[in-house]
Amino acid sequence: MSPSLRTTTPASDDPALPPAAVPVRPAPAPGAAAAGLEPERRTGHCQCGDIAYEVLGTPDDPHLCSCEHETRISGGPAVLWVGFHKDGLKWTGPGGEPTWFATYPTLKRGFCPRCGTHLVSVANGSDMVMVTGFSLGDRSGTDPVGHSFREEAVPWMNITLAPDPCASQPAAP
Repeated sequence: MSPSLRTTTPASDDPALPPAAVPVRPAPAPGAAAAGLEPERRTGHCQCGDIAYEVLGTPDDPHLCSCEHETRISGGPAVLWVGFHKDGLKWTGPGGEPTWFATYPTLKRGFCPRCGTHLVSVANGSDMVMVTGFSLGDRSGTDPVGHSFREEAVPWMNITLAPDPCASQPAAP
């Protein structure tokens, strides 16, 4: 088990409840200490707690996706994806890595083989990993700034996107 995540048993001792993760301060990323900066750290897990992870860095490109794959996998009208650098991902739960399923020849998705929770998506050749936004314990800064396959979204779903912090802002008068 990772030294950056400690698992405890719920007070109720009910085996149906997932273990509670108690985060502890992680070791700084290489070079971060020298720069006086420590990368942002977030944790997430599946419904049963068997597959857990930690990601380092600032959330990137939080967006909804309503493609056919996402709606079938999730059973809902869209999935919230949040990007992080792949080298900042570490599997920390007792189940290790998720089970992988290729939804395209160049894209694989990870899910918990025990409870079925869909957690991550990784494209071949990308240095990013996308995690499902609602698997994160801390969702601050993950309001969606885009909506992929919006034209395929159900007609009754109205989405107001957050302002994109990377978009250029008009000059002040």
